[in-house]
Amino acid sequence: MKKPLIVSTKKLNFSQRERLLSAQLAVQEYNAIRVETISFNVPTTPAHWVFSSQNAVQAVLEKKDIRWADKTLFCVGEKTKNLLEKNGKKVAKMTQNMQELVDFIEKKFKKNHFLHFCGNIRLPLFSAKLTALGIPFSETVVYHTFMQRKKIFPPPDGILFFSPSGVQSYVSQNNIGSSVCFCIGHTTASQLTIPSAQVLIASFPAIEQVIQKTVKYYRSLNHD
Repeated sequence: MKKPLIVSTKKLNFSQRERLLSAQLAVQEYNAIRVETISFNVPTTPAHWVFSSQNAVQAVLEKKDIRWADKTLFCVGEKTKNLLEKNGKKVAKMTQNMQELVDFIEKKFKKNHFLHFCGNIRLPLFSAKLTALGIPFSETVVYHTFMQRKKIFPPPDGILFFSPSGVQSYVSQNNIGSSVCFCIGHTTASQLTIPSAQVLIASFPAIEQVIQKTVKYYRSLNHD
């Protein structure tokens, strides 16, 4: 029996790949996007900082002349939080997605001014929501995202997506067709605008959860 072909739009580590292979899935992987830190300046104000990705955290950590002591840190995602804490930074609030963070800010910090560290390709949710709420904010771009487009053949049975820009990169060269799309979160899934697309979203925004969702799906097919 032919193994289902899974394409990951992010290169996986050994244990992640083995989890898929042990579930009798064939695996192709590539990095659909590439990230590069750019030169940037950090304003002295505001003192409430928002990080929505590990890439943003890493870029700011690499800038050695930054004063962190009087900053209140907010972030999206467990791994973003872990990276901050691993480097001795205290996180005031972590949420699973940007909408949850906006809701928290509206309830608890509506009178404060926020600085969002982000990439050049970002969804407008944070800026649009805070603008609508009248909450002041600034944005500092600290990295650029480049699409690494690749034609995939044969068409896969399943595709693993880990970011909105990863979806955009993939669909710029490939049709979704009948492939099942496994997404790390709702924001990533929102980029799959094809009505017929079958989209499954991880219960928790982590690579391992995407893999777990994939394995569970194909095992359920084998049991039917």
